[in-house]
Amino acid sequence: MKKVLFMLMALSLTFASCSSDSTSTEADNKKMTSGLDVKLKKIREGALSDITQISKVYFDSEKGAVFYTKSKSNIVIPPKSIVAHDGKDITGDIVIKYIEIFEKGKMAVTNKPTMGIVAGKLSLLRTGGEFYLDITYQGEQVKVVNPIKINISTFNSQASPVGMVLWNGDINANDNLTWLPADPNDLSFENDGTIFGGKGGTFYDVLLNNSSSFGWCNIDIRSNMPGDKVKIQVVPPAGFNHTNSSVYLAVKGEDNMLAQFDVFNSGTNTFEEHTGLLPVGLECHIIFVAQQNGNFIYSIISTTIGYNANYTVSSSSLISTNSYSDLETAISQLP
Repeated sequence: MKKVLFMLMALSLTFASCSSDSTSTEADNKKMTSGLDVKLKKIREGALSDITQISKVYFDSEKGAVFYTKSKSNIVIPPKSIVAHDGKDITGDIVIKYIEIFEKGKMAVTNKPTMGIVAGKLSLLRTGGEFYLDITYQGEQVKVVNPIKINISTFNSQASPVGMVLWNGDINANDNLTWLPADPNDLSFENDGTIFGGKGGTFYDVLLNNSSSFGWCNIDIRSNMPGDKVKIQVVPPAGFNHTNSSVYLAVKGEDNMLAQFDVFNSGTNTFEEHTGLLPVGLECHIIFVAQQNGNFIYSIISTTIGYNANYTVSSSSLISTNSYSDLETAISQLP
């Protein structure tokens, strides 16, 4: 998790342009060879910035502190649970940086899908909440010496809490996020229970047991859909590939999960998911997201998965918006 945290801290927040046809500048092409399109990265960061909560909280090592989020969740920092970077007790203002994501629209605009490693393969997850936490004191990350408790309200997710387990986030060089099963020594549910009843509803009661758990974490369960699975291929518009665009997939009727195609085949110019995520006959939405002139552009194909699951995103279908909220709303309102 520290790897994830340090990568996010290097950005302006925590978290080579190309046109929709075949034309692009030489400078843009050079940018793309170094990795993710910088303009796409920037607009994703903007969407993430708007949901980042940063607050100063007074912490007394003898009394502890509680931070209340905007979504009925709270972070309980007990007495003697954190110390300064040099190991000394803390008495003074600490800075808490916190993010929560529950629905597919925000997952898409921030590039935080629910794809996790299960039995060595990428699988689609259904989430009870993706969250990010960092705590600093005098500009340095604190050390966790006794568990910090995060109570995530189940009210925020339509997903059933039954069977949910914990995950840590891993972000690669192109800022794509994959969820890995959490080590229970780092991240665990309190009292071996996944949910508990409390004032105002029920909560996931998560313990961050050490500083390795700072960064992105998740409460998810594998989405196991019966039926014959097929591999899906998506051809992007001319001029787009894995460096300047992404392809996501939402399942009809599901707001709390979002797949991302993890493979780009340069030989066939296709986005693919190599494991066969979805069964034949399932209704879903293929979502192409990129940027043009510093704005999001997107296209949505609503379809029923067939045995020949090959789809093409045409340039003429692309919609441009100067507000990520428009894209988020379009995805959130999908049936």
